[in-house]
Amino acid sequence: MTENNNDIELQLDGAVEEANLLQEYAGYLETAATSNDSAYKVLVLDDNMKMWVSIGAATKSKANIMPQPLKDNLYKLSQYVEQVTLSKGVNMSASYFNSLATINRQISEGLRESVNTNMAQQEAYYLAKCGLNLSEAYKSKDNTQLVQALDTNQKLWIMIKTLMKKGKTKLPQETRDNLIKLADYVAANTIKVGQNLDNIDDKLLNSLININRHISEGLIGHR
Repeated sequence: MTENNNDIELQLDGAVEEANLLQEYAGYLETAATSNDSAYKVLVLDDNMKMWVSIGAATKSKANIMPQPLKDNLYKLSQYVEQVTLSKGVNMSASYFNSLATINRQISEGLRESVNTNMAQQEAYYLAKCGLNLSEAYKSKDNTQLVQALDTNQKLWIMIKTLMKKGKTKLPQETRDNLIKLADYVAANTIKVGQNLDNIDDKLLNSLININRHISEGLIGHR
C-alpha cells in the first residue's frame, strides 16, 4: 500500500490505543474517588493529566485525520482536565474524580466511533480506486500496468483481511467473515489472472473489479 495509507492506519491504531487508555484511567479515577491513599490519588491524577496533555497536543498536528469538531472538543477537554487537576489537586472531591472518569469514558467511545468511520471511509476509497485502476489497466492492454494494479489491489485486500481478523471494526461478525472469504477469493484469483496475462479471463478480472465496487458501496453504507 502507499505510504499515506500506512500513515493513516498507524493513526487509527494510535486512536484505538488512546481509547483503551482513557477507559483504563477512568477506572483508576473511579477507584481514587473513594480511596484514602493520597499518594495513589496523586499518581492517578498526574498520569491522567499527562495523557490528556498528550492528546491535546496531538490535535494540533496537521497530519491528524480525526474530524475537526472532534479535535476541537478533545483540545478543549484537555485544557479543562489540566485546569481542574492543577487547581483542585489531590483534595478534589469524589464528584470531580468521577466527572473526570466520565469524560474519559465518553471520549473513549467517541474515538472508537471516529476510528470505525474513518476506517470505513478509507477502505471504501481505496477499494474504489483499486477497482478503477484494474479496469483502466486492462483497457490499456499494458501488462506492466495491470500487474501493478493487481499487486496493489492484492495488498489492499491483505490489509482488510488483517483488520477483520483483529476485530478493529464494528462491522457485524457475519460481514467480517464474508470480507475475509472475499480476501481469500481475491488472492487466489489474482494469481490466476497474473499467470495468464496473454490470455486474460475477462469474467474473472471483471469479478475482481465488481467486488471492489460493491464492497466499497457497502462500507460507505455502514459508516
